[in-house]
Amino acid sequence: MLQTADKQAIGIVIPGYGHPQFLAEAVISACEQELDRPHYVVVVDDGCKFPETGQMVTQLMAKYPGVLHYLRQENTRLPGARNTGIHFLMSLDPKLDSIYFLDADNRIAPYSLRAYREALGDDPKVGWSYPDISMFGLSRGEEGFDTRETAPAYSELKHLVGNISEAGSLVRADVFRKGVYYDETMTSGFEDWDFWLGALEAGFVGRRARQSGFLYRRRPESMLADSRRLEETLISRIRESHKSLFHPKAILQKEQQEAPVFAVHIIGSDELFLTSDLKLQPKPISLSRFRAQLHHWVHDSREYFFPEYLICITEEERLRLGEADGHLRWCFWRLKEVAQPLAAVTLKAADNFDLQLKPTNEAHLAENANFICMKTDVLKTLLLKSLDSYAQDEEPALPPSAQLNFSAPAMPAAAATEESEAETVQGKLQYVARFAADMLPLIPVSRHQTRKYTGPSCLNIRKELINEICAVEEREPFPVNTGAPRAMLFVRAEQLFSAAATKAFTELLKQLSSRGYESLVALEVEPYQDFTEADLSWWRYADDVVPISLSGGSVEYRIYLGRRVTQKLGLIAKEDITVLARSCDALICCGAAAGLEALGQAKAHGAKGYVWLDPAFMGADTPEMAHQAKLLAYEHAVATVITNDASYVYGLSAEGFPPSKFQTTSEFWNTQLLSAA
Repeated sequence: MLQTADKQAIGIVIPGYGHPQFLAEAVISACEQELDRPHYVVVVDDGCKFPETGQMVTQLMAKYPGVLHYLRQENTRLPGARNTGIHFLMSLDPKLDSIYFLDADNRIAPYSLRAYREALGDDPKVGWSYPDISMFGLSRGEEGFDTRETAPAYSELKHLVGNISEAGSLVRADVFRKGVYYDETMTSGFEDWDFWLGALEAGFVGRRARQSGFLYRRRPESMLADSRRLEETLISRIRESHKSLFHPKAILQKEQQEAPVFAVHIIGSDELFLTSDLKLQPKPISLSRFRAQLHHWVHDSREYFFPEYLICITEEERLRLGEADGHLRWCFWRLKEVAQPLAAVTLKAADNFDLQLKPTNEAHLAENANFICMKTDVLKTLLLKSLDSYAQDEEPALPPSAQLNFSAPAMPAAAATEESEAETVQGKLQYVARFAADMLPLIPVSRHQTRKYTGPSCLNIRKELINEICAVEEREPFPVNTGAPRAMLFVRAEQLFSAAATKAFTELLKQLSSRGYESLVALEVEPYQDFTEADLSWWRYADDVVPISLSGGSVEYRIYLGRRVTQKLGLIAKEDITVLARSCDALICCGAAAGLEALGQAKAHGAKGYVWLDPAFMGADTPEMAHQAKLLAYEHAVATVITNDASYVYGLSAEGFPPSKFQTTSEFWNTQLLSAA
C-alpha cells in the first residue's frame, strides 16, 4: 500500500520468551501489514533459553530491512520486556503515533493495524483501541475458532470489574508520553489490566476495533491461567494501586454516566429521563429508545446496563418533588432499600421524620401519591411472559402495589387542587399498566453462534463493585453523584431548638458552601421528636438532610477512664452513617454528637473526622463532664478539634487529649479542610 509522508509511524512490540515455534508466525504477521504509513516491529528477546529465537529473528531481519528490529536482554518477565520495546520505539522515532502489542504466540491479519488505527481515530481522549478476541488452537468453535466480545461499547465501570481490553491493542503514543508504562513488578498476571487502569487514571479511555483480525492462540496452560489462581490477591493489589478509580465518589459518578438507577417518565409524554441522583440534570431518552434498550437488556442482562427503577409522575408533581430538595436523596435512598416491586409513593409535610409502608387496597386508592415506583424487573418478567402468554392487545397484570409514605419537616405541602384521573393512585397505576403493555411483545434478536459476550456481567457490577465499595453489606449506596467535596455534619436536633446553636450551625453551613463544599446534615433525632416549634431557617443552606435515629430511652453506657460514656447509636444508625460517609471527605461533629461513635468506621474509608467545639453545641441538659468523657473515649477517630475556647483545650489536654489535635476556627478554614478538597 502507498505510504503517506505526513502520517506518523506505528510501532509493534513482540516480547519473546519461549515458544519459538509460534514466534515466526507472529513476526511475519506484524511485518506484513498493509498500511498507508511506516511501521516498525521490535522483538524483545527476554532472555529466552532457546537459541532458535534469536536465529529466527535475525534471518527475518534480512527479509524486512528497516522494519524489523531485535533486542536481547536478561529476563525481566512480560511487563519489563514490553517497556523495553516501548522505550526503544520512542527513541527510534520521537514522533511515533502509536504502539501495538503482540504476544509471541498470537498473530494479526494484514489489515489489522489499519483497522485498529481507524478505530483509534483523532480524539486525543481515546488512548487505545482494543479487539474482540478470536481464539484458535484449543477452541470450542465448530470451525476451529470462536470470538469473545468483552465490551462491544467501552465501559469504565466494566473495566473496573474485569479486563475488557486484550493486551493485543493499539495504544496512542501520548499515553506513554504521560508516563503510563507497565508495572514491572506485576509478574504474576493481570499486568495488562493494571496498565489500562493506569491509562484510565491519566484521562484516557478505550474504543473497540471492529473486525480487527486479531487471533489469540488458546493453550491448556498459560500465564492467564496462573493469574486466575491468584485472582483475589491480584485484584486487591490493583484496587490499592488505583485508589482514585475505586473511590466511592468516582464509582458513583461513573454509575451516573453509564448505568443510571432511575428512569423517570413524565405521564403523558413520549420521553424519559435517566439518572442515579434526582438532584442532578438527568439524561433524556425517547420512549422508543427506552423500549429498545429494555429489550436488549432482557435478551442479555449480562451485557447491558438498565435502570433498576421506573418512576411515573405528572409534570406538576415532578416540580413539587424538586421542592423537597434536602430530603430528596434521603427519600430515594430509602426507596431503593424498601424492595417493593411496585409502590405508590407519597411525600408529606409533617412535624417529624417517618417512613411507612403498607399494602395498597381499595380503601387506600383514594389517597394522593406523588409518583408510582416500579422495579424494572417487573417489566422484564412481563416481556418474557409475552413470548407465549400475552396477546398483543392484552393489558398485562401488575404485581400487588404498596403505599409508601415519607413524612418530614420542610417537605412541601400537597397541592390543594382537585385531582384529575391521572393524578389519583388508581389512575397512575392504570397508566403504568398501559405503559407496560406498550413495551410488549418482546422483539426477538439473533447472534452469530461463533460470537459470544464474555465481559463482566452487568448484573453483578452493582453488587460486586458499586454496592460493595459505596455501601455496606445488604445496603444501597446513598444516591449522590456530583463528585464535589462533601462534609457530613452531625448535630443533635434538640440543639437546634436553641437560637444560639441555630445561628452557629447556619454560619458553619455557609462557610462550607463558600468553600465549594456540599453539606450533608446527619440530624440526630429522638423517637417521635416534634419539630413544630423548631427554627428550620438553616435548612436552605444544606444540600442533604438525613435523619439518624437515636436510641431514645434505651441508651447504653460504657465505662472509659472511670466515667460513663453514652452509646446512642444502634446498629442500623451506624450502618446509615457508614454508607453516608462513603460520599464524604470530612465528618464534623457539632459538640459531643452521637456521630462520634461512627467516626472510626468512616475513617477506615478515608473520611477525616472533626469535632466543632462551640459552647452553643454543648447543650444545657448534659453535664460538661459527660461531653468531655465522650470526646476522650473517641479521641483516636478524631483528626482535629476546632474551638476558640481555651478552657476546652486546657480541660481535654489535661485529661490526655493530644494538644496537637486542636485548632482555632481560622486555622481550620485556612488549612486542613481545604486540603481535603
